[in-house]
Amino acid sequence: RRKLEYTAHDTVIAFSNGKKKAVLIKAADKRKIQEKFREIGKGRIYVFRTFAYLIFKLLKDEDFQEIIIDIEYPGRGDIVKNYLLEDFKKYGREVDPQNIRFHLIGKNCEAHWHSYYVFNGQRKPELTVNFKELLNELVQ
Repeated sequence: RRKLEYTAHDTVIAFSNGKKKAVLIKAADKRKIQEKFREIGKGRIYVFRTFAYLIFKLLKDEDFQEIIIDIEYPGRGDIVKNYLLEDFKKYGREVDPQNIRFHLIGKNCEAHWHSYYVFNGQRKPELTVNFKELLNELVQ
């Protein structure tokens, strides 16, 4: 469950809402996309942009009323939210910004445990994201 900025390790992000789903990005792919962001002078936004896209990837085909995101980057929620809204809009889905909120979720949430088990190899991720996909989706 390492954060995106820890590029020596894979990252898993998960959600749960009666069901659970996780997305995995390999360390090598994180390093490549981080380098691409640096090359185009946007190295500082790599983490927030990629985090938002991973959340979008998890939720794009799901029915939801609201999105509650664990506070991974205090003070940066608006940045993540704006990128997430852009991703949904790009794919033709309008999401009310007031329905995206940030809260401390903690370890009692099923999403935490699902991501933990995927990260440790005890479960398989439902989705994976690689460098090529991130390059196509995030770098214009």
